[in-house]
Amino acid sequence: MLPDQYKTFHESFMINNNGTTAFDTFLFIVPSSFAIFYTITIAGILKISLNNVPIRFLVEFFTTCVSLILYLTVFSDAISQIVLTLLIITIPMAVRQLQAKFHLTPFVQIPSVHPDFITVGRSVISLITAVCILAVDFQCFPRKLAKTEKFGFGLMDVGVGLFVFSNGIIVKPSASAFSKKKFQKLLVGCFPLFILGFSRFLVTKEINYQEHVTEYGVHWNFFITLAVTKIIGTVIEGFLKTTDQIKYAALSVVILHETFLQLGLSNYILDDNITRDHLISANREGIFSIPGYVALYLASIYIGTLLKSDGRESMKARDVIQKAGKLFIISLFCWKMIYVCNGMFGVSRRTANMGYNFWVLAIGCLMFSLFMFTEIYIYYTNFNRPQWQQVEPNNKSQLDVPDFHVPYVPLILQAINYNGLAFFLIANLFTGIVNICFQTMLLNTPLSVIIITIYTLLLQLVMVFLFINKIKLKIW
Repeated sequence: MLPDQYKTFHESFMINNNGTTAFDTFLFIVPSSFAIFYTITIAGILKISLNNVPIRFLVEFFTTCVSLILYLTVFSDAISQIVLTLLIITIPMAVRQLQAKFHLTPFVQIPSVHPDFITVGRSVISLITAVCILAVDFQCFPRKLAKTEKFGFGLMDVGVGLFVFSNGIIVKPSASAFSKKKFQKLLVGCFPLFILGFSRFLVTKEINYQEHVTEYGVHWNFFITLAVTKIIGTVIEGFLKTTDQIKYAALSVVILHETFLQLGLSNYILDDNITRDHLISANREGIFSIPGYVALYLASIYIGTLLKSDGRESMKARDVIQKAGKLFIISLFCWKMIYVCNGMFGVSRRTANMGYNFWVLAIGCLMFSLFMFTEIYIYYTNFNRPQWQQVEPNNKSQLDVPDFHVPYVPLILQAINYNGLAFFLIANLFTGIVNICFQTMLLNTPLSVIIITIYTLLLQLVMVFLFINKIKLKIW
């Protein structure tokens, strides 16, 4: 197929998607928590040394990455059965392991300065996104999981929202008043995102790369949304003095945003008949969705404060269980609100409306609560076992791997978290290379899965190499 014909075919294949259900999208995220559970279990059974990086990498890649690729592609129609099977197998296994450990509850201490579940949650979001941005260009990826056109639920719709959530949940509310110096530092921190956004626009135009204009607009993209959201959200948070004020600010922004959407802004954003003949109309999705993402960012900061340890280096297991339970309850409330909002005015990623906010919060809170419970399980079951020893930099017989204060987070997830922005940038670069080299939509399923697997393998090898060599790709 000629390049111009293929570009038209590819773009037409991406439009008019109505998605699936909110719960169905979450089912495709659930197996990631089981993958972490079994990665740790297998490593424990095989007694894999912390310093045996090749074996750790292979085990983690197959249990975490290959399984992810398979259930997002060839086994996507059986996701309900996969999740149910995993539940039936895992829950009795976990309960049996915990039965003999419950009496240790007063003694189990869980590190809280750098919680495992935060690292795992943020890295899993990045990993799923990285796989999806390439997999969506193949026909083996179910269209119901791609981005929806106007309203609906698609797995890829929740990607940018979960990035905002994972960025907000780690923010520590400022103890001092917002100042000009802090604002300048904020701009410097966000400047690379603007550069990446501008560069992406120029490159896609230069090589005539296929694009879906209704995602963010003609010139706008993911990186610019993250940058603008962080700037506005941080400025607002900087003027708030208490965590309750952050909560009320998030509610106020999302209610005000939804009000304007209902007064006609939503129709303006979603109307395909409105031309894109000036800067605002050309980028109306990106510009006018910002208030929704700002509300989501503020809500995520508030949720993050509920998980803080108040300066303690470790917390009792009972306290962590309570926090995980609180996060689970917040998630249940958000799930209820999804269906309320969907019945009233729909759920739309393009407008980042109230329904979309509750959808992202529901998935994010439930994801992180699952990872919290997994972390609790791990510290219970390993209470009487020797802890992994910190790698000694001067010991030439051992590989010097940074930041192994956490003995249970898989290596590949630590590597992703170590270079988070670089990971997503390299994933975008690799995705572009694959699409330039292949007419991906015309490939059969076996070849598609092989290409996606090789892409993921190369991406993980790069990140682990950077991690073990302490190379942090940050120049600002």
